[in-house]
Amino acid sequence: MSIGEVRIRVPAGAARGSVARARALLIHPNERVERKDGKAVDRNYRFVRRAVVNYLGRDIADFETSTSIGENPSFGFAVRVAEPGTLKVTFFDTHGGRFEGSAEVKPA
Repeated sequence: MSIGEVRIRVPAGAARGSVARARALLIHPNERVERKDGKAVDRNYRFVRRAVVNYLGRDIADFETSTSIGENPSFGFAVRVAEPGTLKVTFFDTHGGRFEGSAEVKPA
């Protein structure tokens, strides 16, 4: 696995109209702020600052994060299964990185 790899899991065979729990994992180091003598050390840390979930061409969730999330963050979220289509998750980091992954939603 390498930095920026996104894996998405969507339950197979969810019924139309049901709410399914999906998960997205991003391979990312999430370097965080350090402190020395109680003061922040000025460094150029890199961490995920935002994740956007899109289903059927519409944004359905937007997560804003901070340095408190750990390495290789995993996000869980609910999706109302309306029809077959693509579920896409896009992550953005503080260095301008943009990482995307997608999975097909296939209702039963």
